[in-house]
Amino acid sequence: MTLLSRVVSFGLTGLLLSAQSAAKIIYAGVNSAGGEFATQNLPGAFGTDYQFINESAINFFLNSGVNVIRVTFLLERMCPLETGLGNKFNETYFTNFQNAVNFITMAGGYAILDAHNYMRYNDPSMQPNSGSIIGNSSDPKAATTEQLASFWAELSNRFKSNPNVIFGVMNEPHDMPTELVLANDQASINAIRKSGAQQLILVPGNGFTGAQRWLNSTCSGCKPNSDVLTAIKDPMNNFAFDMHLYFDNDTSGTHNECTTAAPANLLPVTSWLAQNNYTAFLSEFGAGSNPTCFETLNNTLKWIEQNPQFIGWTYWAAGPLWGNYFLSVEPGIGPESNSTWPQILEPHIKTYQPVQSSSKRFER
Repeated sequence: MTLLSRVVSFGLTGLLLSAQSAAKIIYAGVNSAGGEFATQNLPGAFGTDYQFINESAINFFLNSGVNVIRVTFLLERMCPLETGLGNKFNETYFTNFQNAVNFITMAGGYAILDAHNYMRYNDPSMQPNSGSIIGNSSDPKAATTEQLASFWAELSNRFKSNPNVIFGVMNEPHDMPTELVLANDQASINAIRKSGAQQLILVPGNGFTGAQRWLNSTCSGCKPNSDVLTAIKDPMNNFAFDMHLYFDNDTSGTHNECTTAAPANLLPVTSWLAQNNYTAFLSEFGAGSNPTCFETLNNTLKWIEQNPQFIGWTYWAAGPLWGNYFLSVEPGIGPESNSTWPQILEPHIKTYQPVQSSSKRFER
């Protein structure tokens, strides 16, 4: 019997029984994308090519009950190509990023620092596929695992005194040996902890860190995340697996239709998390604005609310530069700000209140 068969045959009953009393969602919010936009323009112009947040939008979400914002940034802007990946930052870019993070955390929210690079560095022009895989020793242009660790040592050192920060090691690694994902994740964790930072770390897997295929091989010769990432070690035991979930026919989140059933797509990984005493954070998920997708989103949120293996979620996506992007919930601008947000996301957030907030508003 396959693992999926065992989950379907035995796991569902146990999971549903354990979910009779709703789990506590600790974090609920949105992505604020934009710091990684216009990847063909480096370093780019702030406010034109990239922008991290719209402060009025952040206030809207926090006032609505959201308590976490995932803030995306681009490694090639933070660490210029001239000096390479590591501890030498473009201080102008960093300051703009820091200002966004501080705005969120000084208002009492949590900020996820998201390195939006697909475990690649040196050419983001055609993300998610361009650039050299970090740690690929056969590619002379590739940044090393040690350089990634140096980067996280520097960034975490700069934010270690802010308890409202969460470290997102890397957005959506893919098409690489899962063992290399593990090595890069572990080196990043080690560097963060060595800096003295104690905050939550979100640890990604291979295959675009897809929750629906966590127990499956995601590329030729790649081992499943479930077979490899059990080796992750955090001396503070303060990490969660960073997972994404989309519902269109290729699970890319680029189509308006929802064809993937929920919560069947979460059954195997929920069982794996429970069996291994792990937690996960659904840091990206999104769906079109139509009745089928509304049902899919509602069922997904109900599932993670009922299973304590999931500690929180951030919807994809808000952000100041989206315009008419079909998944945007940016207040007053995004197409889903008047549909998915008020009909699905906000009602769920209201049921979490009072949602966890920081012990105090972070002050510099």
